[in-house]
Amino acid sequence: MPESDAQKEIQKQAKIVGFTYLVTTIIGFINNFLVKPGLTNTDTLLQSEFQFRVSVMLDALMFVLVMWMAVSLYLLTKTIHKNRALLGFVFRAAEVVVGMVILFIHLAPLIVLKNAEDYQFNDAHLYSMASVFFDVSGMGWNLHLILMSIGAIIFMRLLLSASYIPKWLGYWALLTYIIVLLGFSLQILLPEFPRNLMVVMAPGALFELIFGIWLLAKGVNLNKD
Repeated sequence: MPESDAQKEIQKQAKIVGFTYLVTTIIGFINNFLVKPGLTNTDTLLQSEFQFRVSVMLDALMFVLVMWMAVSLYLLTKTIHKNRALLGFVFRAAEVVVGMVILFIHLAPLIVLKNAEDYQFNDAHLYSMASVFFDVSGMGWNLHLILMSIGAIIFMRLLLSASYIPKWLGYWALLTYIIVLLGFSLQILLPEFPRNLMVVMAPGALFELIFGIWLLAKGVNLNKD
């Protein structure tokens, strides 16, 4: 049976979601493992200025793609349940806004140290101030990931309820984002909670890579038989 225009539009949005998931995952991997390591060391920041700026631009590009993803996820799921789809969009859009604010804060140490001669502080104070900005932006990433996981849970639940994606993929998604939500919420609630949660993010990154490839290759299941 030929696809209707509505079905073609749904599949188009599914492909966009797959593309953005795949590209943001690749950008995140490159940035977090190849570009960012060591860049929050205030003693060597100025020597790594270009690399630091590249990492910020990669994050900014990722957030632009996440915004595109959020719009496509809404268009993909609004026929399932419009209000829930809108709620998911709000959380993913909030993720982008918070992320951009974090990037602004993350740039502050470079501004402080690069223009040290313009400020009435001694070197020790300037480096301490730069470290504070890095610490604040680090905590901001926790909030960003909480918003991301809530929005993702809403959208994945909608895709699963409509059988748009296989059950194994949908349940993997829900488990992944629930773990991320709990892990980074606990990091805010409990100061003594382990700060290195990359182990939590690893299964999520693998899921997002496979999810992106799946949607690009297969789209969503529109056959209800």
